[in-house]
Amino acid sequence: MKTAKRLLCMVILAAMFAPVGGCGVGSTQEENNRAISRSYDYDARMLVDDLGLLIQVDRPRRTSRWIID
Repeated sequence: MKTAKRLLCMVILAAMFAPVGGCGVGSTQEENNRAISRSYDYDARMLVDDLGLLIQVDRPRRTSRWIID
């Protein structure tokens, strides 16, 4: 019973960390580099959108006493 629990724990740990690391059998180094660079590109584009939303530079100024709808 002890060995079954140990084996089960090892299988669960392997299942948890396999998607993170990946084995790389089905892809070449160029494909991995392309996927990584695409991920960096998406992150950079989303960061620009997030900063624009945060500081709201395209929003009209609200310093006028006149209400404009």
